[in-house]
Amino acid sequence: MNLHERLLSVLGCKFVNDVLIDAPAEITPDMIASLRITEVVHGTESDHNACNVDFDDRYRYPREMGIFATIQSPSHFKLENIVSRIQKKHAELQMKIDRKKKSEREWFENKYQNGDKKSNVGNNH
Repeated sequence: MNLHERLLSVLGCKFVNDVLIDAPAEITPDMIASLRITEVVHGTESDHNACNVDFDDRYRYPREMGIFATIQSPSHFKLENIVSRIQKKHAELQMKIDRKKKSEREWFENKYQNGDKKSNVGNNH
């Protein structure tokens, strides 16, 4: 999904009021006050390597303010899993393409090695 699609998916959730695009990695007290944030939520499954800020520092202020919540993520939808699935599908597709190429090559070789050269289109005298 591109950014627009992800944004619309999140906004479509009945529990979401607004989405901050390109949010900083660390949530600060000023940010909480200026955006009137009432709850900060984080799932149990995530790609922690996505940002350079330590996980504890990232959510320090929301925790101190008592507005931080962790929700159980029901799936293991991580970047590494997505990449792995893409690579697997790529390999399967490449094998399919290779089989088709081989089959086509054999068909043409058999057709023209057996003297079946009837395709003289345009030579009607």
